[in-house]
Amino acid sequence: MSDGTRPISWLWVGISTLVFMVLELGLGGFVADLLADRQVSHMLSLRIELLLSLVSFLGGGLIIGVISPGLRLLEPAIGAAITVVFTFFIAFFTPITFFAAEPGRMFVGGAIAFGLALFGAHVGERLTGN
Repeated sequence: MSDGTRPISWLWVGISTLVFMVLELGLGGFVADLLADRQVSHMLSLRIELLLSLVSFLGGGLIIGVISPGLRLLEPAIGAAITVVFTFFIAFFTPITFFAAEPGRMFVGGAIAFGLALFGAHVGERLTGN
């Protein structure tokens, strides 16, 4: 239950998941345009991707906290964890061992995403007075 009196809204979990994906794609496209035709190292590229993911989870949680009706804290957090699971599906379709989907890594990534989205949703709910 998200607020102790009503069940989790799976609709808002789905909306949250989509918000995280769209936000990360949008931010990624914006940064890709900024870095176009520039030489950047592979490590810098990975750091930028990590930062974009973290900002997407925090910002997406904030967005859901602001636009959702009533108090919604767990829904964006669950949606963020689902987004991490989708990201780890890449390993099943990519033969590169760097992208290995280990349960421990997926759990840690999901927990970080859950926490960031939960905090973002909390801030968003406070901004709206909930």
